Amino acid sequence: MLKWLLGFLAFWMTVSIVCAAEFQTGEAARAVIGQPSFTAHETGVSAQSLSFLNGKLYVADASGRVLTFDHIPPPGEDLPERAGSPCAVCGFSPSATTSQPVSLTAAQYSSFGNAVAMVDTRSHRVLLWRDVHSSQAAGGPDVILEADSDGGAIDNTTLIEPVSVALDGKRLFVGDRALRRILVWNTLPAGGDVGADAVLGQSSFVTLDSTITGPDHFADPQALVSDGVNLFVADKGNRRILVFSPGDLPLSEGSVVNSANFKAGPLAPGTLITINGQHFSEVSESAPDDGEHPLPLKLAGVQVLLDGRKLPLLSVSPLQIRSQLPYSFNGTESVYVRVEFSNGVVMTTNAVAVQATPASPGIFAMSGSEPRSGMLLHAKEDATASGALVTSDDPAKPGEVLTVWATGLGSVSPLGSEETAEAGHPYSASDSQTQIPVEAYLNGQSLPVLHAGLPQGTVGVYELRVLLPESLPPGRTANLLISQAGVNSNTVTVPIESTIH
Repeated sequence: MLKWLLGFLAFWMTVSIVCAAEFQTGEAARAVIGQPSFTAHETGVSAQSLSFLNGKLYVADASGRVLTFDHIPPPGEDLPERAGSPCAVCGFSPSATTSQPVSLTAAQYSSFGNAVAMVDTRSHRVLLWRDVHSSQAAGGPDVILEADSDGGAIDNTTLIEPVSVALDGKRLFVGDRALRRILVWNTLPAGGDVGADAVLGQSSFVTLDSTITGPDHFADPQALVSDGVNLFVADKGNRRILVFSPGDLPLSEGSVVNSANFKAGPLAPGTLITINGQHFSEVSESAPDDGEHPLPLKLAGVQVLLDGRKLPLLSVSPLQIRSQLPYSFNGTESVYVRVEFSNGVVMTTNAVAVQATPASPGIFAMSGSEPRSGMLLHAKEDATASGALVTSDDPAKPGEVLTVWATGLGSVSPLGSEETAEAGHPYSASDSQTQIPVEAYLNGQSLPVLHAGLPQGTVGVYELRVLLPESLPPGRTANLLISQAGVNSNTVTVPIESTIH
């Protein structure tokens, strides 16, 4: 008991030290107002300026109205599923609408406590009074942030067309229309040469991504406002308002990967994913895997939320979470992790964007350096069932059928039934086949793929059966990969019994 208590105290002290809620470069919005998804382009809300008062968000739009929104769920709130909506953190209807034109200059000024900030778009600069009650305030701003006059490369100080500004009592936010980004100072800068700590809307300080939609990009940061925690961004060009939240636990771009090949980037519907981070949980726990019962939506106090929907969990540990994407996964969506600790404290990560693609094949393999040894099985004599593991002591033989285990092969069509695959639920149909054909290659030579689909009782794990040629290449191992819709998997090694000596 004492050993457990000391371990827990050490864990909690570490969490307390590293987990100050901050905004992270390239993070995604956690919610969107005015659109049914993060990639929709409907009529929406063409916001000109924003304000926040007494727990309500007020939005002045281009048609001369002021829209009032009563409640935007905070990041730590356990959200209910919204009936009929694939996104629990999208849309939101105003509680009141009033005809009242508002000046555009409202977006160019912000105050919080004793601090005041203003943007001077024409002069490409931001004026900051850290304390308007100080004796020096009458003489002008104590900090001026302005563009670098030498026209150098874009960095964390560059301002080209600042159009909006916000303060939250601790941080300064500046929206730049030309660079389609928001610079974030996690503490108020003390001088004009202090660079921003994070950037929203772009993947780094030095890049200018062409994408202008999705939860991690915007077309035009027309106006900004903070409620003291969340940052509301009026993305006028996309007729929406994005809600960004700082993370108690940092989650970096690319932290969500395919569980088989460990690759980030676009992921297919139904893919088993691994989320890498720190301090996700106090203990490690795995869900029961009996081929009959669905996976839990909360494990060891951990939840993974995709657009506010809880994802099924395979396992959690302090450093990793394994989950499954839904088969309805589409477009670019927002993922974050919510953790309930045993002392009652709730923490969340910042959100990150995850993009969907029809296929992202990955072959399961043993641990080690790449290319790793594949988790391959000898097929039995009838080639419809799997036998022993392929090893150096029992290598693959010429002309035999191998079973390959993979994930990320996308949607499937049931064979002989109307059953459909559902994330987190063991597949109930007797067999299926992938909707997108799968190819296989051994040392670059094409192999016949006899079957590719979800076998009964599995969750997100696809079975492929490939036929080896009668003549295998020289050596003790060969390299195997699969491909789908032009996307290659990781390469795995296969112990072989070569026919060439």
